[in-house]
Formats: sequence, structure tokens, C-alpha cells
Amino acid sequence: MVSSNKNIALCFDADYTLLEGYHPSIILDKRGVDVEKFWEKVTSLQQAEKSKGEKTNVDIIYLACFMHEVRYGKLNGLTIEEIRSYGKDLEKMCYPGIPDFFDKIKKTNPDYKISNNIISVGMKDLLMGSCLGQYMDNVLGYTFFDNLTEDKGIDEVKSTVSSSEKVSMIVAISDGSYETGFEFPIKDMIYFGDGQTDVPAFKFVKKRGGTSICVFNPKTKGAYAKADRFRPSVDYVLPADYRENSDLGCTVNEIINRTIWV
Repeated sequence: MVSSNKNIALCFDADYTLLEGYHPSIILDKRGVDVEKFWEKVTSLQQAEKSKGEKTNVDIIYLACFMHEVRYGKLNGLTIEEIRSYGKDLEKMCYPGIPDFFDKIKKTNPDYKISNNIISVGMKDLLMGSCLGQYMDNVLGYTFFDNLTEDKGIDEVKSTVSSSEKVSMIVAISDGSYETGFEFPIKDMIYFGDGQTDVPAFKFVKKRGGTSICVFNPKTKGAYAKADRFRPSVDYVLPADYRENSDLGCTVNEIINRTIWV
């Protein structure tokens, strides 16, 4: 007999997993910041830190560059409400099948509690204001204080979700609202990512009996080869196509159907 109380958590990275590109670029572009030069600066700073023997996380470097623009550049005065308002522009960045996938996966498996979650090194408020936000049980990403000064703009970083912190976020989602036990056991969890910043999460979920999926953009030259490098850390390497009859869509349903018997 099939268990009737199976809870399954789907956890998604955002950039290049659900979205084609870096979603914070929307904010930069709207405010007139040269997007290409911004990310080039992040990359050059990372290389400079590496050359000095430092292991500064690229997620922290990008956040530092972002906050530098807030304090001294074209992002000065940026508000949380403004960030949320830019979320509507993320729809054009969605991979095929997004955001319909989140609702369809629940309707296809109506007897089971399926939780959709985003764990991103990006901006929580930007994602919440997008077409993705309404489908999520949790959106975990960078947040900001806006009440430390009298100005309406964001003042300081409130919380972060670097690549190394993703594992603790996975545990928090697994724990859910139960006082004892875990609402969404990691063995019944599926983690979706695309690259290096997802490796700790890939390994953590896979090692504990869950499923890790590395996605790639099939339209981008060399994307499969890049994703395939992470095969030792994942269970599947699949195109980022979330439509119902795609390889990814069918695989996710197969995984869910398989877990309900375990």
C-alpha cells in the first residue's frame, strides 16, 4: 500500500537553474549600472583574492560590490519596495515550463504534500516580487535592513545565503514546523542547481538519500560539458526544461513516484 503521508520538498537554486541569467542584474540594469562591467569587477576581485591566497566566497564579493553601489553609486536610495517592483521583469528570464511547473507537479501528485522552495544567493525581495514568489513555500536569499537610518533606502545586509549556507537552509526546510522529527525528510528531497555554488547542497542531499539534479541550458555552447563535471555530486544532469513532458519533468515525477514506496 502507498503511504498517504509522504512529504516531499523540492529545493531550487535560482540563477541558471530556474532563470537564464543572474536575476540581480535586473536591478543593476534598471538603475543604469553597466551590468557587464559589474560582473567583470566581481570576477576580477575574486581572482585578486585568490592570487593573495584568500578563499573569499564569490557570493560575498558580489554582495560587497552590490552594497558599494548602494552606498556610493547608482543604487543609492534603492528601497525594498523598488526591488520587489523589479521582480515582474524576471518572467522573461524563466526557463521553459517555469513557473507552471510548480503548480503542475502538485496537481500531478495530489495525494502527497509537495513543498516548493528557493534557496538563492540572490535577492529574496526580488524573487518574491516575481512570478516565482506566489508558488513558493519558502524563498531564502539575501535580505536587507531599511530602518537603521531615516532614509527610505536599504541600509545594511540583514541575512545572507552563500553557497556554504545553503546546507543549513536545506536542514531548516527539512525540519519544517514539526517539534519532533522532520516534516520533509532529506531522503525525500530533490535539490535542483546548476554549478559550483550548489556543490555543497548537491553532496549533502545525495549523501543522505535524497536526489540532486544539475540542470544546464541546452542552447548554450559548452553548457552540458560544464554541468557534467558535477556528475559525481549529483544523481542526474538534465536540460533546464521544466515542461510537463520534458526529460526533467518526467524524471521529477518518476522520482516522486519512486519515493512514495520507500
